[in-house]
Amino acid sequence: MFKEIISNEEAKNFLINELRGKRKQGTYIFYGEDRDLVMEFALSYAKALTCKNMEDDFCGVCDSCKRMDSFTHGDLEIYEDNNGIKIDKVREIAYRISTASYEGGNRIFILRDIEKMKKEAANALLKMIEEPEEGNFFILLANNLNILPTIKSRSIFLNIKVRTAEELGVSLFEYDFFCGKGKEILQYKESSIDLQTGEPYNEIGTFIKKYIEEPKIENKIKVYKSLRDFFVNRKYINEIDKLTFAENIYFSLNNDRIFAQEICNYICHLIKNYDSLENLILIKSMVKVPVNLKLLLKVFINEIG
Repeated sequence: MFKEIISNEEAKNFLINELRGKRKQGTYIFYGEDRDLVMEFALSYAKALTCKNMEDDFCGVCDSCKRMDSFTHGDLEIYEDNNGIKIDKVREIAYRISTASYEGGNRIFILRDIEKMKKEAANALLKMIEEPEEGNFFILLANNLNILPTIKSRSIFLNIKVRTAEELGVSLFEYDFFCGKGKEILQYKESSIDLQTGEPYNEIGTFIKKYIEEPKIENKIKVYKSLRDFFVNRKYINEIDKLTFAENIYFSLNNDRIFAQEICNYICHLIKNYDSLENLILIKSMVKVPVNLKLLLKVFINEIG
């Protein structure tokens, strides 16, 4: 149920009121810095729109809610592309809405990273959300509101705020360690891991490989600790060892640009001086584009002062 989601009371009350209003269709933009939390709210609203036991909320235990959680519900469609959803996928959505609902109820289309969508695809989407047919709900997810005005003008906005350390029940150090990522903090709280112990930066490759093979929180924490060890000792690391560090990251990533960007984001989070961040942010933004990742990581690591 909505009350079980930590934080964002205003957002929860808004969605409950939307359900009480018996809206027949709609287009929403859920936006916020915590990508996982934004998705959690989108999925919760999708469950509430299809729940068999409750009208103004979701029960979480009925067959419909369970299949929403496992992404196997016949009337749930999730679209995402790290480079922006393409027009062929938007055409796929157009075909889906032209067909009957699989389960005879509301259909929910969740589109992630909508701010990355190119103009051609956005214009195609616009035709569907201008006058959505009854029973069709579009939930567009974004990190920010840098979205095409035509899409924004047809949407209802919901800001999902980042949870605070107090709301998550952790210290400021623990909160900072995870960059405020609520999902990781909650996973960490279920473990008995000591964040104060360190991991050597020269083992970064081993830790990254382990996490990619087994994406568990204990493996992610080792990656974070190794990055923090490098940052703390950066003044005493020579140029050759810095390049080796960058290469270890590159070869362990297996060209996973998403995780590469996450690693760069984490290092940027550790830097408190904005003047030192300016160049790093520029370099980091290029991780998403098809450039030489190995060279980019070397330049990025070398820029850390």
